[in-house]
Amino acid sequence: MNKTNDKRKGLNYLFPFFTLLIMLIAGACTNQDNPSEFSQEDTEDATTNAIDDFANDDAEDLGMVAVISETSEGGRISDSDDRLQCAVITRTGTKEAGTIRIDFGIGCKDQRGRVRKGAILIDYVGAWAEPGSSLLYSFDNYSVNDIVLGGTRSVKNITTDPALLTFQVDVEDGTATWPDGRVATRRVHHRRVHERDVNNVLLRLIIYGTSEGNHRNGRGYYIEILEPLVYDRKCREEGVFIPVKGKKLIKHGDRQITVDYGDGRCDNIVTLININGRSKDINVGG
Repeated sequence: MNKTNDKRKGLNYLFPFFTLLIMLIAGACTNQDNPSEFSQEDTEDATTNAIDDFANDDAEDLGMVAVISETSEGGRISDSDDRLQCAVITRTGTKEAGTIRIDFGIGCKDQRGRVRKGAILIDYVGAWAEPGSSLLYSFDNYSVNDIVLGGTRSVKNITTDPALLTFQVDVEDGTATWPDGRVATRRVHHRRVHERDVNNVLLRLIIYGTSEGNHRNGRGYYIEILEPLVYDRKCREEGVFIPVKGKKLIKHGDRQITVDYGDGRCDNIVTLININGRSKDINVGG
């Protein structure tokens, strides 16, 4: 009888230990195999993606401004764009086909303090606003805030409604080399709708489609735009270079988050939403 009681006492002492051990193991499995909370990776992925998007979209927009200025009738809209004030723009060829080089030299700072270096090159065929025209972007040691862009970008005019210029954008070999030497890669398949005024100044840019690649930390990702992303010129003039409306889904491994850009207000705040519907606001501006 005493031995039986001793065994029971021993088990009673061990029970809390095993219970705690099981709870710790279960907690670890929950965090790894069924992620439901925000991780540092989620926030980092959303912020890094916003910076990558800005660098690439900014380069494309600069190229479009230069092409319109150099090949269209009327005034040079590039003269009113502070990002191009100290850049040297040259064109070879005709207005129907040729190459435009936007050269920022050893450094060109805009009014927001962003520094661009090197050159963006655009080979163009056809009038940019006409269906069937095409642009091919490449870079000559080009960087913005010391993030060096590489690869090529194809932009084709697929407009069917003259009131809404629409372009197919494809990137297969895009790279962004960060100041610390780490490299992000991207493949992009987007459609971009341009809403412009009578002077060809871009008022709103609407984007939808998918992209994938690897962040600079090596994590792979896949992005699907769930609701078209809307960029607003007025917001850009206030220093807001991210979309002000729309949603996209970012997946990496077993984790996924939705990024909600808001209701159109000019701010750098986005809302992250995880798979359980929990949300968190972060600032991705800079």
